[in-house]
Amino acid sequence: MIRSVFLKTLHDRRWFMLGWAIAFMALTALLVSFYPAMQVSGLDELVRSMPPAFKGLIGDLGLLSSFDTYMASQLFDIRLPLIGGIMAIILGLGLSSTEEETGELRTIAALPISRAKILLEKWLAIVAVTFAMVLAILAGMYVTMPFVDGAAMPLQELSWLLLTSWLLMMTFGTIPFAAGMMAGRRAVAMAAGVLVVIGSFILTTFGQAVDWLADYERLSLLYYFPATDIVRDGINWADMMLLGGLTLILLIAAILVFRRRDIS
Repeated sequence: MIRSVFLKTLHDRRWFMLGWAIAFMALTALLVSFYPAMQVSGLDELVRSMPPAFKGLIGDLGLLSSFDTYMASQLFDIRLPLIGGIMAIILGLGLSSTEEETGELRTIAALPISRAKILLEKWLAIVAVTFAMVLAILAGMYVTMPFVDGAAMPLQELSWLLLTSWLLMMTFGTIPFAAGMMAGRRAVAMAAGVLVVIGSFILTTFGQAVDWLADYERLSLLYYFPATDIVRDGINWADMMLLGGLTLILLIAAILVFRRRDIS
């Protein structure tokens, strides 16, 4: 008999967690290792001549001279939201509509466990998995930094970036999870996740160069995750509250609908 939906979910996703954790650690270590290569002569001239459209894709090259802003722009601002968002979509789908399609969710719901508790414990698994990814990023940095000249970042700045990254990945994962729990259809959950993650990436990436996209940039969740600003000025708590509030609203809505929905 299942004693904890949360622990069973983590056990079932152990290889998923390990694979993605290795990927995040490797990506982080690779970018840390590349830092000395970014300290090349003529970079200032390249920054001045670079079209604005390329800044959204490769970041502002003017930020590469300092390790903290280099990591903020190249890892946390560009690559992590997209890769972490894809991971979160897969996770959210797997814990909601996919389990319903395979019949596993119906089996769990037949046990003497309330539906609200089932949903909450599955969502807590999303919290735990995304936290494991944050720890993998941290490990990738601290394993590599001692071997790279000039690679050093104050713990407070790194903690701010990791905390906001964790919240962003939780929000990304909650969107398809909540949609799957409410609709019970994989296509709906996937569409919700892809629309938010890819849409946010497009708005934030190309909003700097396309005037009409800039008008809608506030609709992007990445607008509320300005990694380089976090390094320079600290956490914007209003942005954190918006992401956290969105996550909470989706979670409550999912509980209310899932408690009454027919999953037979």
